Amino acid sequence: MKSSDRNVDSMAGTVAPRRRRDPRRSPGLFFLHVLLIVLLLAVATAAVAVRTVSGRAKGRTDTVTLAGGARQATDDDSLGPLSGPPSRPVSMDADLRAKGYDLPQDANVYAVRVIEGPEGRIYEQFEAGGGALADDFWPASSIKVLAALGALDFARSLGFTGAATVAFDDGLPSQTLRSIYEPAIRDSSNYDYDLLVRIAGLDHLNDAFLTARNGFPVTSINRSYGGLPFAESPAMVFEEGDRRAYVPVRKSTREPECAGNCSNLFEMAESVRRIVLHDDIPVDQRFALDALDVKALAGALLDAEGFFAPPVSRVLGAGAKIWSKPGDAAEQDCLDVAFIESRTGRRFLVAASVPHRSGGCEALARLARGVLERLAR
Repeated sequence: MKSSDRNVDSMAGTVAPRRRRDPRRSPGLFFLHVLLIVLLLAVATAAVAVRTVSGRAKGRTDTVTLAGGARQATDDDSLGPLSGPPSRPVSMDADLRAKGYDLPQDANVYAVRVIEGPEGRIYEQFEAGGGALADDFWPASSIKVLAALGALDFARSLGFTGAATVAFDDGLPSQTLRSIYEPAIRDSSNYDYDLLVRIAGLDHLNDAFLTARNGFPVTSINRSYGGLPFAESPAMVFEEGDRRAYVPVRKSTREPECAGNCSNLFEMAESVRRIVLHDDIPVDQRFALDALDVKALAGALLDAEGFFAPPVSRVLGAGAKIWSKPGDAAEQDCLDVAFIESRTGRRFLVAASVPHRSGGCEALARLARGVLERLAR
């Protein structure tokens, strides 16, 4: 195997973290830390609370006052550790052509072979066509995983999990957040996807969660799939156990970063990888999720019917597990994003898109077979 094929896991944290200098050993740094603490306390005192929950008085509902742009990324913010491939993926175009798999025009592939070795976990990265960072395709339903994570992120900022009941002021039936995101992922429900975006709110979703700091510098969600308006999130009440919070109407004030929804294969693959491997990756790479939400999200991905099942069975044999989020937009693109584990324990991450004008879902399945044959060598 070529050395260029192997990328020691900066995504999975096998490299020891850099040791921080102890400020007690440097008086200058000590006083600087004291000054920073004083400033942070002053800011915290003046800031408007973003999170309020009530368990002090029976029947009481706290009103949540939302501060705008609390975690909004700016041009000065550094990219998060997972905002792009840890190293350049190896091109597999020539290998695919040599095996008779001609790349469909404008197709994109990002693939990873996950290996547990004596030096820790290794991700061997590959790409073809437009590659991991191409964003000139319609992400379709594959982006719904990120909408679900954004809604959970907003609920967590208020002190709630996916078990919370959400009651909308505009007459929509109340239900648990978990009962909304599961069908959005498992069944690709457009209606439930719309509810997730309204729960998160466009501004929180795009300016607080989908940021470079969190590993999503490209992804942006702006378009409804089920017809519900996104410019304004209705007032809603969260309730979980003895906690209850009222969230007022939120009107989006942001300008869309792209016409509709946009992402790339790397970022959508990360959304799946970090859910499926949640318990096996460093804490700073994990989404801030309740354990039951991690299990429910992974279960929904495992139950989703994607486009990779036939090539996986053909190449890796029966019994493989596929955690996937497929997407298919008529006259635009067919794609799938999947974490795959064979019955023998071999693991791969495969994300690919093919325009319908270049063969669509049928061409995607054939391309996936070629990619898996290359990965399984």
